[in-house]
Amino acid sequence: MKHDLINQSILNRELFSGQEEGTYFTQDLYNFFCDNYEDPHLLFKIKIKGYYQKLYKWTDVETEQFIEDHKDESVKWTDGNQEYYYDWGKGKNQVTEDYLHFPNLDHIDPHSLSKDNRPENFRIRCRRLNENRGNTNNDNERRATIIDMFNDMDSFEQESLLKYLQTTKKS
Repeated sequence: MKHDLINQSILNRELFSGQEEGTYFTQDLYNFFCDNYEDPHLLFKIKIKGYYQKLYKWTDVETEQFIEDHKDESVKWTDGNQEYYYDWGKGKNQVTEDYLHFPNLDHIDPHSLSKDNRPENFRIRCRRLNENRGNTNNDNERRATIIDMFNDMDSFEQESLLKYLQTTKKS
């Protein structure tokens, strides 16, 4: 499967060791890379520190707390059938541009409605899910979106999804 090959490429990636702004954002983050080469969450940390911290004007403490709180979910996600490893690489460390493997920080309360850029209002989602969610912020909108997408699926995928949902019911 296509996504299995992408997952293997992400897991087997050898990090680019050259100094390049398009890969490590800044000299400080390149130095961070050199000092932490063995860290399995290194590219996640570099992306958060090099891109999102600046974009959302987080303090160093907020950034470190976000990283600590989201380390586990930064590795991969599943749709119930397939696992998708996130490709946090940039520049020469990027493996794929596939939107199911491309991580984004998603506003829990949509930015267009709340303007809330505090780290607590973010979670990690693949780009495709983040884009599909749009500005839906209430259960009725989410339900309508899910039903619409479900109706577009073939019967095999619908049945597979229903089985998966039975295993994830909230009490």
